[in-house]
Amino acid sequence: MFKFIILLMFMPLYLLSNDRTLVFAPLPMKDIQTIYTQFSPLVKFLEQKLNRKIKIDYNKNYDQILKKFVNKEIDIAYLGPLPYLSLEKMYSNVVPLVNFKNEKGEVSYTCSFVSFISNNNSMENMENTKIALTQPLSTCGYLFVNNILNNSNSNIEKNKYRYLGRHDKVALSVILSEFKYGGLKTETAKEYFHLGLKEIKRSSKVPNFLLVANSKTLNKEILKKIKDSILLLNKEDLSRWQKSMKFGVKEFSTKDYNHLRKLIKSSNISKKGNF
Repeated sequence: MFKFIILLMFMPLYLLSNDRTLVFAPLPMKDIQTIYTQFSPLVKFLEQKLNRKIKIDYNKNYDQILKKFVNKEIDIAYLGPLPYLSLEKMYSNVVPLVNFKNEKGEVSYTCSFVSFISNNNSMENMENTKIALTQPLSTCGYLFVNNILNNSNSNIEKNKYRYLGRHDKVALSVILSEFKYGGLKTETAKEYFHLGLKEIKRSSKVPNFLLVANSKTLNKEILKKIKDSILLLNKEDLSRWQKSMKFGVKEFSTKDYNHLRKLIKSSNISKKGNF
């Protein structure tokens, strides 16, 4: 019992120690090999700046990342706007650092509602149609698709939807006609246009992906160093990062998320598919 009490006393010191390997978790939008390839430049950059080892923690679902973050098992994460707002609501120690810009220099991206080019793409009053979604906490999933259907005299619950996990899986399932429609990030959808994937609707702009850190496991000095180092990155360094992160960064602004916060409040996102 005494040993256990001593362990509890020193656990926070271990989490904040200067030689501990840090844990970085990106959202699982693609397969594990692609994720490691895409985020290795960022990880190597931070390792050099912080003089600390950093390991990439690949998780299959968004919920798992948020739970690990709250449990202080993740130090840094790359999140989309909906996962970030969900984490913000449940954990006050999440610190948003920087937003990544798109190729136009804007801190935003869009979602695409897609079908296969050979399909009849009438959406008006749509019912009992199979729709592929990414994950419940994906901004381009239930939240986006239901909003699209609401504008066509329908809603997602009148149709058949299933969560497939990754954005690339949604694209492939629609191309293979396993689902008639799907919702995913426009950037990923474009990679499959040459195979016949067709964009039917596009969302309005939503705040872009961001880097967040855990103030329960990282001290203020490290948080500032991560943020300042990335904000001061030059174009040459950025050119080696994955394409969704190579166009520069902007300091986080909470007001950019106000519209999405209102949309979330008016939505009741199902955690499971309905067939």
